[in-house]
Amino acid sequence: MNRLKVLLVDDHRLIRKAISTLLNGEPDIQVIAEASNKEECFHLAEVALPDIVLMDISLEDADGIHLTKELIEKYPNLKVIILSMHLQESYIKQAIKAGAKGYILKNSPHEDLIKAVMEVANGGQYFAQEVSKMMAQNYLLSEKTTDSRYHKDEILTKRELEIVKLVAEGLNNQKIADQLCISHRTVDTHRTNIMQKVKVKNVAELVRYAIKNRLVEI
Repeated sequence: MNRLKVLLVDDHRLIRKAISTLLNGEPDIQVIAEASNKEECFHLAEVALPDIVLMDISLEDADGIHLTKELIEKYPNLKVIILSMHLQESYIKQAIKAGAKGYILKNSPHEDLIKAVMEVANGGQYFAQEVSKMMAQNYLLSEKTTDSRYHKDEILTKRELEIVKLVAEGLNNQKIADQLCISHRTVDTHRTNIMQKVKVKNVAELVRYAIKNRLVEI
């Protein structure tokens, strides 16, 4: 199996060195290039052809979230994980809107970073535990006085409810298919139908819907 190619974007050399050393110690991951600014980032994204970009949220010459948006617009198949010191919902929402597939705190355990790279590479999303918990709590608080418009049992089938729960747990389509003993294509069809039924556009909105309607426990 070819190692996952990672482009590391951070303007602090010592941080780059620490992360590179960590990831290069993994048999399935290789940091193939490092960038310290926007120009280097775009150049290396073109010549190194990474699978994953680990993006610092704040560079000296660029906003990491805006840079993520620009990168994904130019390279739609590129997967970006945000590295940040900020546990703030506004930053997380902006990162998701920009197309980031993950949001990891720089003080997270090393294992979280490795899990994030592997999960995102396999088609999933990964958010640090503190990030997921904060988003869920904030969403529940904002919805505390709002009545739910729909009842889950009136909208989703039993199979669709199973899939929603597994999506909320962070499983990608292939893992859901394996667990439910159905085909990957069947999972794709169910997810499309679910999102149309509950009127959401992405996984983050689907997870919020699941929390709001008590389909998952937090």
